[in-house]
Amino acid sequence: MRHLGFSRKNITHTAVASLLLSPLLLAGCGSTPQKTVSVAKNRPVAVQETPLVNEVTPEHKLVEAKKVWSDTQNKALRDSLLLEAAQLYMLQQKPIMAQQILYEVKQDGVSPENQSFYALLMAKVYADQSDVSAEELLSLLESVSGNKDLLIEKAHLQAQLFAKDGNYSAAANSLLNTDLPDEQKVEQVWKWITSMPVSSLDDIAQQYSALSPFVSLRKLTEEYSSSPEKLAENLNNFQKVYAGHSLGATFPDDVLNATKLQRANINAITVLLPLSGRLATTGSTVKNGIMAAYYQSIEDRQGNEVGQEQRNLPTLHFIDTVDKDVNDIIAEIGDAKFIIGPLLKSNVERIIPALPVGVNVLALNRSDDITQIETPFNTSASNSQQLIFNDVQYSNNAQYGDKGKRGDNNSLESAQSSANGPIAANFFALAPEDEAKQLAELIFNKGFRAPIVIAEQSSLYERMDDTFKSHWESLNKAEGKYKTNITSVTFNDSNSLREGITSALDVAQSNERINQIEYMTNDEVYNMPRSRRDIDAIIAFASPQDTELLNPIIEASLNPLGGKPIPVYATSRSMDYDSGKNQWRDLKNIHFIDMPWMMPQHQWKPLAQTVEQAFDGQNTMQKRLFAFGYDAYELLPKLGILNTLHYLHHNGLTGALSLNENGEVERKQPTAIIRNEKVESISE
Repeated sequence: MRHLGFSRKNITHTAVASLLLSPLLLAGCGSTPQKTVSVAKNRPVAVQETPLVNEVTPEHKLVEAKKVWSDTQNKALRDSLLLEAAQLYMLQQKPIMAQQILYEVKQDGVSPENQSFYALLMAKVYADQSDVSAEELLSLLESVSGNKDLLIEKAHLQAQLFAKDGNYSAAANSLLNTDLPDEQKVEQVWKWITSMPVSSLDDIAQQYSALSPFVSLRKLTEEYSSSPEKLAENLNNFQKVYAGHSLGATFPDDVLNATKLQRANINAITVLLPLSGRLATTGSTVKNGIMAAYYQSIEDRQGNEVGQEQRNLPTLHFIDTVDKDVNDIIAEIGDAKFIIGPLLKSNVERIIPALPVGVNVLALNRSDDITQIETPFNTSASNSQQLIFNDVQYSNNAQYGDKGKRGDNNSLESAQSSANGPIAANFFALAPEDEAKQLAELIFNKGFRAPIVIAEQSSLYERMDDTFKSHWESLNKAEGKYKTNITSVTFNDSNSLREGITSALDVAQSNERINQIEYMTNDEVYNMPRSRRDIDAIIAFASPQDTELLNPIIEASLNPLGGKPIPVYATSRSMDYDSGKNQWRDLKNIHFIDMPWMMPQHQWKPLAQTVEQAFDGQNTMQKRLFAFGYDAYELLPKLGILNTLHYLHHNGLTGALSLNENGEVERKQPTAIIRNEKVESISE
């Protein structure tokens, strides 16, 4: 096996004997140590520890190794002492010295007795280096066996390397074999388990039996997310079943908080929308979506006792926000505790800070900086995290382990004790920047690294272009790459679009080279213009009309002999479902993201038929606004659980909806492709 990532610059290439005669070793022989501290053979020491001043130094170990070799010719004992010296250099944050010793030991042949210790040190010294693959180091660790300390250190390294490689289930399984306190294990393993798709949980539990309790807890919270009372009851039973397990005694903080939730008692909902003036159609369409969700909830409850369910249905009160100042709107809101809206960003910024205490609001837009929206109880960014739980009350009956009993400043119960606290603000927006961010993650996760980004010169598409590039840079930095490989094209008409694409693909330069050869030889060159071979994806931020022009230009510019075609990706902002079949012909093979509600095959067919009969002739934008209003009504009673368990999501018409730490709704949309002049849903 090659010496991983080791630079031999300024290092002698002799065998171990020459290392023992080095000036470094001789310097260590100059004085006699005042105190001898033994380091157990083949026993790794945690990297975080710092040797005391009087502890044995690496130089002492080198001297001892030299003496052993001179007196006994015992290679195994000599190598053990040399490896201990390398270990001590690592403790002193001198990895190059450790690498030198490891290199010399390997050159002379690692004795069988020291193979595990050597492999462990090799993995440890290179674990943080980005140019060494995690897979190679993990392969090296497979041979490590021996005493308990070696195996614990092996588990730490495996957890680190598996996480570096993106294999979080294997990382979680390894972490459970470390000597970390139970609370730290549970916290990190739970973080990894909740980051995984639900569809992968059964396979994970089957592959790693130690993770089964975590998988069961995750599935339990998913199953009872709509009923806080049933969730608390089942979590109590879960704790009894796993009483002897670390997870039974130490619940994750977010799950513990979820046990204190109660169903929100929503008797009335006030909706703030522009229902007159130039935005009347927009506001009315959102209102139609809210009303459709309201009547759907009535239909869903028909199987229950009518009288009881009718009493639980909230009343709806719509307020037109057009041409009204803040005081008028606040007066009309009155003592309402649950609010949907406002819709306009300017109204979000001026109305939310003025809302009375105890109000729970799902705004239908968001500010550019949410933490700057001040309320009487939120005057700094640091307090903003506390404003997301007040749409529910807490039950103090259930206590889970030590965490359930504590009353310190970190407990949810002490931070928020009732629904009469400050306002709880959440923000739900159909922001184009969110789609650009999702698109960046989509193509990055597919392995593309050299895209062309084509953006129309308008404020909307320029914002999407900026967001894509910013997030693309973040994704690359997470991989240790600080230089992104993006080719940018901007355009304002069909001519600049064609010129920009041909230039970005290097087609224009290829044509020039052909013309120069023909001029120099006075012969016609039978060749085709060649496009660049390094481009692996094309991203389009453009209107539906310009996207229809863009796709044929790209196809015409790509060299048909170049092999694998370059995929083109777009967002919903490039799709218009009202233009007829001709547009699908021009958009063939384009991948794009859009709302599930807009997909040809979705789960709300009966609702779609009802909507089509009630609102005949809705255009593309109105269909999206309708879905937006529908999801807003559906989300309101779920804000408590979604704010507590951030990995949960609501499958809505607009996408898979979850809440982040700032109370913002994050929306993931499915992917589709245009094939045979039709929209086809795909999994990517």
